[in-house]
This record gives sequence, structure tokens and C-alpha cells, in this order.
Amino acid sequence: MISIRWPAAVGAIGALVLLTHCSDDNTIGSGDPEPFYGRDFLSTYIQVRECRFSSAHDGHNIIVFADPDNASAYVDGSYPLPVGSVLVKVLHTDPDCTEIAGFVSMRKGESQSALLTGDWSWQELDARNKVLQEGQLPSCIGCHTGCTEGRDFTCTDP
Repeated sequence: MISIRWPAAVGAIGALVLLTHCSDDNTIGSGDPEPFYGRDFLSTYIQVRECRFSSAHDGHNIIVFADPDNASAYVDGSYPLPVGSVLVKVLHTDPDCTEIAGFVSMRKGESQSALLTGDWSWQELDARNKVLQEGQLPSCIGCHTGCTEGRDFTCTDP
């Protein structure tokens, strides 16, 4: 994964805004899949978890965001989450969550669209929001199928 180091004055949120508006060869092109969360999710998504260590994501520290229509359901634990819910984990290489390594997102699909995964699909993205993989990703399924009881396949506590 690409790791980008940002000065402390810019911070993780400022870095994300810059990254989502970049337009060079490493960003999403017209033929590439779009992130589940769109290019400028920070203008609408809600942070639902502060920076914490995650052993499940290659030892990165993560901040979690949720789409605005479903953030309160996620925080309140009102599971299952509705169709169209999107959660975004911003992966960081440092404990202060200033160095972005990439993103992982999950989106709730239509009922019966993915029976083994509670209708969720995943994306793995690099630090510039380029989709590297998407769909029923084995590495995601391996962990998230253990988070079904009362959690609707969401493993990260708010």
C-alpha cells in the first residue's frame, strides 16, 4: 500500500480532502470503479469512531466514517443496517492517524444479494482512493463473518 506522510498542521482530515480532489495518473479514471463513498465523502460522511489501533487491518490505526443517513443507526447499534449503508475505514500507519495508508469500505446491498455476507460488499482502496479490489473479498469475509451476532457483519465498535 502507498503511505503518504502529512505535516501535523494539515492533519488527517485535511489530507483526505486533498486526496479526494487530486486528479493525476494515480486517481480514479473514467474506466475505473468508483469508491462506494464517492470522491468527497468528508463533506457529508460522519466520523463514528476515533483513531484506534486495528490488528485486523495489518496493524494500522483506523478512523471510521459512516454515510450520513445511517451513521446514527451504526452508533446506536440499530442492526441490521439499511440497504445502501456505507462504512469507511481510513487506514493510517501512525498512532496519531496523520499518515494515510489507504481505505477499506463496505456497502450494504439489496436483500438476498450476498447471502453469506449479510448482503455486504467490500472495497480496498489505495491512499489516493483508487479501487484495488471490490466485491466479496475473502480477507474481509474471513473476519466479518465472525461479527454476525447482533452486529450485521460490522466488527468495529463505535
